[in-house]
Amino acid sequence: MESFLNSQWGIYLVLFLMLLGAFLIGYLFGNQKDEKQVVNDKVKQVVAQVREVERKLDRVEKRVEISDLSEPGQVRAMKTRDRTGKLSDDAKTEIVESVLDLEFIGKGNPSRPDDFQKIVGIGPFVEEKLKSIGINSYEQLSKLRDQDTEAITMLIEFFPGRIHRDDWKGQAAALLKLKNKEK
Repeated sequence: MESFLNSQWGIYLVLFLMLLGAFLIGYLFGNQKDEKQVVNDKVKQVVAQVREVERKLDRVEKRVEISDLSEPGQVRAMKTRDRTGKLSDDAKTEIVESVLDLEFIGKGNPSRPDDFQKIVGIGPFVEEKLKSIGINSYEQLSKLRDQDTEAITMLIEFFPGRIHRDDWKGQAAALLKLKNKEK
């Protein structure tokens, strides 16, 4: 036996047994986690489950009841963009009603619009865009507030701050006075 251990194969066998022992010791003791790590892993799992439940609840709250949809006329599709990707007139109207306070600035008469091209900074293109969102009179322009100006800038896709710089509100008020004096 001693001659086998001193031979080359014996050395390989002893080396193999030592490596096997080291592997088994590492495998058995290396897979044990400390208690803090186990608790942290469990907490992470519970937090992930809570977030998933919250997401599902959000989806459930946003759902529409089937009974609401079964009544005719409740849900209607609306064309929001034309072929070029720009907002359609129906979509603009809906946005205008939700963004602009037409009760405060008033509703102009589309059959008798004022000539906005008399206001510095408004050309035919911008005038047409203003009329498309329901701004038709000097009176409406003279009543604009800051939030209305920002909404109009967004809706007609105009340069930010330009309406203030050109003082559309002041010019419209002056033109409205002239118009009222002529009557």
